[in-house]
Amino acid sequence: MSASAQLGFENTCSILESYGIPVLGRLVADMEALKKAAAEIGYPVVLKANSEKIVHKSDLGAVRLNLRDEAEMCLAHEEILVGLKKAGLQSPDNWLVQKMVKPGYEILIGAMQDPVFGSVTMVGQGGKYVELLKDVAPGIGILAKENVELMLDRTIAGKVLKGYRGDNYDRESVIDLTIKISKLMAENPQIHEIDLNPVIVHENGVALVDARVIAGDPVNRAEQDELEQWRIESLDNIFNAKSIAVVGASRTGTMGGIIFKNCTKIPKVFPINTKLEVVQGYKCYPNFYTLPETPDVAVFALNPDATMAGFEEFCKLGGKGAIIVSDGFSEAGRKNVEERLIRLSEQYRVAYLGPNCMGVIDNHSHLNTMFLAEHRTAVPTESGGIGIISQSGGIGVELLEMFKAGGVKIGKWVSCGNASSVGVPEILHNMGNDPNIKLIGIYLEGVSEGLKLMQIGKEVSKTKPVIVIKGGMSGGAEATLSHTASMAGSAEAFRACSRRAKFFLIEDLTEDPKVLVNVFSILTTMPPAKGNKVAVVSVGGGAAILLADQVTEQGMELAKFGSETKQKLQNLLRDNIRVPNEEERQKILSGIGKNPLDLFGNCDDERLMAALKIVDEDPNTDIILAAIYLQVPFLSEYINDKLAELNKGLTKPLVISPRGFSPHVNRCREELFSKGITTYTVPMMKPMKIALDIWSKYRTTFQE
Repeated sequence: MSASAQLGFENTCSILESYGIPVLGRLVADMEALKKAAAEIGYPVVLKANSEKIVHKSDLGAVRLNLRDEAEMCLAHEEILVGLKKAGLQSPDNWLVQKMVKPGYEILIGAMQDPVFGSVTMVGQGGKYVELLKDVAPGIGILAKENVELMLDRTIAGKVLKGYRGDNYDRESVIDLTIKISKLMAENPQIHEIDLNPVIVHENGVALVDARVIAGDPVNRAEQDELEQWRIESLDNIFNAKSIAVVGASRTGTMGGIIFKNCTKIPKVFPINTKLEVVQGYKCYPNFYTLPETPDVAVFALNPDATMAGFEEFCKLGGKGAIIVSDGFSEAGRKNVEERLIRLSEQYRVAYLGPNCMGVIDNHSHLNTMFLAEHRTAVPTESGGIGIISQSGGIGVELLEMFKAGGVKIGKWVSCGNASSVGVPEILHNMGNDPNIKLIGIYLEGVSEGLKLMQIGKEVSKTKPVIVIKGGMSGGAEATLSHTASMAGSAEAFRACSRRAKFFLIEDLTEDPKVLVNVFSILTTMPPAKGNKVAVVSVGGGAAILLADQVTEQGMELAKFGSETKQKLQNLLRDNIRVPNEEERQKILSGIGKNPLDLFGNCDDERLMAALKIVDEDPNTDIILAAIYLQVPFLSEYINDKLAELNKGLTKPLVISPRGFSPHVNRCREELFSKGITTYTVPMMKPMKIALDIWSKYRTTFQE
C-alpha cells in the first residue's frame, strides 16, 4: 500500500457528505469563532483539538464533553492546550465544536483497502475500548442489506441493536450507513482507510461525532477477473490425459524415473531424455519433435532453462496442458525466468500446474506425477469422492499419508507449487465440475486472487462442501493510523471471503491437518446424521464426562433420551445393581438413562452391544459417540467382530473412540480398521461438529 495521510476535517466531511453521510460539528480557527459557533449550535457542546498530528484524541486528552456554557468551554480550551504542550505537541491547527448528542449505543463503522480482496468494511462495537473488545465483523466489496445483517449477527453489537433487554435502537440506520461506507470505499481506491468511531445510535437515527479518513495514492486492488476459458480447458485436459510425455524421464530411483513409473497407467506414455534410448522398457525420445504424436500433457522434471525450451516445443506442437515439477523459478529468486514461462503459456494458450510443485494424483484417470518413492510414502490408490488442493507440498503429502492410514479414499490431489498459470480458483472450479468429486479440501497459505476465489467458491459450495485450512491467520497487525486498520487486514478479509463463499474454515487447529482427514473420514464412512443431538455412551465414566463437555462446547446438543429408551436402559442395567434392598435399587435406577450413559467398568460384550442398539433406536438421538475402555476385563477378544457386525445394522453414525494407547488398544484399533471401522482419538470433536454442519447443509447430497 502506498504512503498515506489523514485528511483534514473539511476534506473528510466533503467526501462523506458526497455519499449522504453527514458529520456533526463546525471547524473554527480561534477563540472568538469558537464562542460564536458554540452559541449558534447551542450548549452543551463538545470541544476537540483538530490536527493531522493527533490520531487518537482521547488518548491525549484533546476532547472535552458536555460543556454547559462559555466559561466551561474556555476552561476546556486552556486545559487541552496545556495537555498537548506536555505531550510535546504544538497548538492544534484548528478546533472542532459539536453539539453534545444525547447518550446512545456506540458502534464502529470502518473500512480499508486490502491488496488481495479490495475494499473491506467492518461494523461492530465502538467507543474507547474498541481495540480491546474487538467485537467487529468484516465484509468484502459493496455490501447489500443481507450482508450487513449477517455481519451484525456475528457481533455483540448486533445483538444489542436487535433490542437486548428491551433497548430500542435504529438498526436500519446502522445498516444503511454501513452500506454507504462500503460503496464509498469500493469506488474510491485512493481512500485507504475510514474510521467512524463512535457512531452514536439512537432510537431514531444515528449521530456521527468522529470521523477519520486516510488517503494516498490509489491502491492497486485485485480485480474480480473471470476465469479464462483456455486455462480451464488446459486443466481439464491434464486430468483427462490419454497421452503423456515425461521430460526428464530416467531410470528408477531418480526423480524423473519415479514420475515416469507413476505415469505408466496412462494409455500412452512417452519418456523424453536426450541421453537414454530406453527408459524402464519404453523407447526413449530426445525431444518432442521425434515423438510419434504430440501428447495431451507434458510433465517437466528438468532445470529451469531446459524446462523452458521443452515447454516452448510442446506448445508449438499443439500440446494441451503441462505439469511443471521443476524448481528454480521465482521461489529461488529467478522471477524473470518464471515470467518468461508465463508469457509462453499465454502466447500459446497452454496452461500449466506449478512450477515447483509435487504434481497431481487422479485416482479416477490414473494420472500420478508425484516424485516420491513408493516405499517412502503412502498414497491412497482407491478412487473416492474427495478432492484435495494444497499450496504446500509437504502438507499435501502429510494429508495423503493420513488418508492412507485412515483408509479414506481420494479422487484428486493437486500440489499447486508457484501457481503462476493455474491457481486455487481454477483447480476449485475443475473439482466443482467433476462429477466424481463430492467433497473438497483446501490447504491455503497465501491468497493472490481473493475475489476470484470467493466468486468461484460461492458457485462450487452451492452443491459441494469446501473445507479450508488456512495458515497464517494469527499474524499481528502493524502499527496503524486507525481503529479499523488495527483490527483488519488480510486475515479478517479472508474470514469474510470464507463466509461469503460458504467455505467451512478451520483456523484454530491449523497445526494439525488430521482435523481435515477426520472430517472426510466421518463423512465418507458413516450414514449422514439427521441433526446434531449426540448420545455419549461410555464403558468407564471419566471419558464420558469429558466428551459430553466438548459436545456442548462445540455447539452440539446432548441428546435427551426418550422415556422408552430410558426404560430399556434401566432394564438392561437392573441386574448389575447390587444393593441390599429394592428401594435403594429403584433410587439408583432412576438415574440411569441420562446422557452421558455410563455402562460401568464391568461392562461385557452383550451389555455394550445391547446399549448401542437401544440408543440407535432412540428418536431423540442423531449420532452416537462411544468412548470405550477396551482394557476392561469383561470385554472379550471378540468385541471387534461384534462391533463390526452391529455397525452394519445401525441407522445412525457410530463414532468409536477407544481410550488409551496400550498395545492391546492399538491392536483393537487396527483390527477394527481391518473390518471397515475407523476409530478416532484426537482431534475428534471439532471434526465431528464440522461433519454434522456439512450433513445439515448438504443433506440431499449425502442422501443420493
